[in-house]
Amino acid sequence: MVNNMKFLILAGGTGKRLKSKKSKPLTKLNNKPLIKYILDIINNLNKNSKKIIIANPKNYNDLENMADKNTRIYIQEKPLGTAHAAKIGIDHIDENEDVFILYSDTPLFRDSTLYAMYEHHRLTKSDITFMSGLTNIQYPYAVVYRDENGKVIELEEHGTPQYNPPYEYSIGAYIMKAGIFKKLFSEIKPHPETHEYYIPELIIKAIEKNLTVEGYICLDEDEYLGINTYEDLKLAKEILLKREVSDSQIQEEKHIKFGTGGWRAHIGRGFTLQNVKKLTQAISNYLKIQGKANNPVIIGFDNRFLSDEAAKEISCVLSANNIKNYISTAPIPTPLVTFTVLEKKGALGMVVTASHNPYNYNGIKVETEDGLPIPLYMSEEIEKLANKIEKISWIPYSVAKEKNFTKECDFRRKYLDYLENKLDYTEIKNTGLKICFDSMYGSGTTTIQLALIGARCDLKIIRGYRDTLFEGSSPAPTEERLSHLIYEMKNGNFDVGMAVDGDADRIVLVDEKGNFLHTNEVISLLWYYMHEIKGFKGGVVRNVGTSHNIDRLCESFNEKTYEVPVGFKYIAEGIKKYNALVGGESSGGITFIDHIMEKDGVYAAMLVVEMLAKTGEKISTILEKIKSIVGEWMLYFEKNYDILPKTKINLNKFFSEEHKTIAGYNVIEKRTIDGHKYILEGGRWVLLRPSGTEPLIRIIGEAKNKNEIEKILNFLIKKLEL
Repeated sequence: MVNNMKFLILAGGTGKRLKSKKSKPLTKLNNKPLIKYILDIINNLNKNSKKIIIANPKNYNDLENMADKNTRIYIQEKPLGTAHAAKIGIDHIDENEDVFILYSDTPLFRDSTLYAMYEHHRLTKSDITFMSGLTNIQYPYAVVYRDENGKVIELEEHGTPQYNPPYEYSIGAYIMKAGIFKKLFSEIKPHPETHEYYIPELIIKAIEKNLTVEGYICLDEDEYLGINTYEDLKLAKEILLKREVSDSQIQEEKHIKFGTGGWRAHIGRGFTLQNVKKLTQAISNYLKIQGKANNPVIIGFDNRFLSDEAAKEISCVLSANNIKNYISTAPIPTPLVTFTVLEKKGALGMVVTASHNPYNYNGIKVETEDGLPIPLYMSEEIEKLANKIEKISWIPYSVAKEKNFTKECDFRRKYLDYLENKLDYTEIKNTGLKICFDSMYGSGTTTIQLALIGARCDLKIIRGYRDTLFEGSSPAPTEERLSHLIYEMKNGNFDVGMAVDGDADRIVLVDEKGNFLHTNEVISLLWYYMHEIKGFKGGVVRNVGTSHNIDRLCESFNEKTYEVPVGFKYIAEGIKKYNALVGGESSGGITFIDHIMEKDGVYAAMLVVEMLAKTGEKISTILEKIKSIVGEWMLYFEKNYDILPKTKINLNKFFSEEHKTIAGYNVIEKRTIDGHKYILEGGRWVLLRPSGTEPLIRIIGEAKNKNEIEKILNFLIKKLEL
C-alpha cells in the first residue's frame, strides 16, 4: 500500500487528435473512460488515497460527476503546460507532503509498476523520482542521460538521443514533495515558442541544483503508451487483450478462481499449500454461514505431486474450524468421494486433483451435499470469501486425529459393495472376461482392480503405479496417449481395453481388435445398452462439444438429446430436469439417472463389463449395430491450441464477425451458450471454445470424412493464425 501520498492527475487534455466528442480523459477505451483506469490504479494502491484532478473548463462537470469523496477537482483555465496544471493542484497541498503526479492519458500502467516506483523513491530517499522507459523507437518525450554509474545527469525535452538504442525517455509519472515542486516551478521559464511550462523542465532544474533525482525504469514498453491518436487507442485495446493472457499467470498466484472443473492452478505458482489452506478456510466460513458446519466434510486425493499433503492440510484447517472430516487412507477416484458424501450425509466433498490436466497442475474439486458438482453461485461465493482471507485457523494433523475431528477411512469398501448390489455380478462372474486396464498412473488403479477381480475378470493392468510426472504429459485418455493399451489389445486375447484419467472420472475404450473408441462412442454404447437391453427410458444430456451422432441415435428410438454448456454440473442439472437416462461429455465423463450425479469412470467401466456379459457380443459388433441404426456416422475431431496474445485478438475479431460460410460450408445456425458453435450444412458443425481449466482454445466438430476435417481446420488455422 502507498501511504502518506497525495495523487495528482492531469486531465486537461482536449483530445483533438483523437477526433472524439469528449475530452481526452473521458474518451473511452473498452467502454471505460481513460481517467477511470488511472483512478482504479490509484485505488488499488490505496483505496483511501486523497486525489486531486486538474480539469479544463469544458470537462470539469463530467469529471466532478465521476469523483468520489476523496477527490477534489480544480480547473486550469488556459492550457499553459503540464507543470502549470500541476502547480494548480500542488497549491492545495502542504509543502511537506509527497505528491504522485500522473497523466490521465496513460491508462496502461500496472499498479505493481507504480508501487515499485513508489518503493524505489522511498528506499533511495531521493528528492524526485520520475518514471522512465527503454525503447528502440524514438519518441517526442524528454530524453534521459545517465553517467557510467547509472546516475541521471540530464533530461532533454523534445530532444533526439545522442546515443545508441535502447533509448531512455521520461514517460510521465513523478514523485516529489509539494514544497520541492513549488520551489523548482518558481525558477523555470516557459517554453519560448509555446509559452507553456513543462514538468521535465523541473527535473532539469533539480539536476542543475544537485538535488537527488532518480529515474525508475519501466521495462514494459506497452505500459507507457500515451493515448494521443485513434491509432493509439486501437493499440491500447490490443495491449489490454494481450494483458488478459499474461496477467492470468500473475492472478493465479494471488487469487482463487474456479473453472469448469473446480479450482486448478500450476503447482508452485497458484497451487501452493498456503492457497489450499486459504480455500479451505473460505469453505469452512461458507459452511458456517450456511449452517452446515455440523456435517462432516469428505476428503479425497489423487496421485499427483502434493495431493496427499494438501489433503492433510485441508483436514488441519477444517478441524481447527471445528468441522469434522473423513480423509481417505489412499488415493481414490473422485466419484468415490461423491458417493461417500451421500453415504455419510456430508456437508460437501473436497478432492485434491487436477483430473486430466498436465502433470504441473493440481487443484481441488468440490462436491455438494447432494453429490453434485459445485454450482456457479456457490463457487462464486467461496471465491469471494477465499480472496478476502487474512487469517487461517490451523492445527497439526496429529492433533486433529487425536481429538477425533479427523478420521481416516477406506472409502472403497462401501462403494464396491454398492457396485456388486447394483450390477449383475453373477452374470459377469460366469462369463470370465479378459480385460486390459490402463490406469494412466492415476488414482483409479486399486478401485477398478478390486471391482474387476471381484467380478472374476481376468485382468492385466498397465501403468498402474504412481508417477507424479505422468511420463511428462497429462493423464488424459486420448488415442495418442494410449498406444501401449492399443498395442496390447491388438496382440493379446482381450475382450475389451479400458482407460481412465488421473482421477478416474472419465473413461474410453479400446475394442477387441485394437480400435480406439472415443467417449462419444462409449456414451452411444451405454445408452443403447441401458435403453434397449436393460429397458430404461429417457434421452441423453450432452454438452456443446459432444457428438451429434448421439442425437441421431436417440431420434431413432423417439428419444431426445439436450445440449448444455461444458461442465458436469450442467449435465447433472439436465438429467434431473429432463429425466434423461444418460448424461455425458466428449471429454470422458458419463453418468446415469439411477447413479450419482457426477461423472464416474469406475461405474461406467463395470457397466461395460456387464454389457459384454449380458449380450455375449463383442464391442465392435455392438457399435456396428448402432452405426447401422444411425445411418451416416460423422467423424469427430478435437484440436487444442495455445492461447497467445495474438490468438485472443484474432478470436475476438472472428467472433464479432458474421460468417455465412466456414471452409466453404454454409452456416445454418450459430450457438453461443458456451463458446461459439457453428452448425454447418450436411450435419457438420464446429465449436471454438476457450478451455475452462487450461490456457487453450479448443476446436471441436464433426464432418463426413478426414478431408473435410482437414479443410475446416486449415481454414480456421489460417484465419486465426494458430
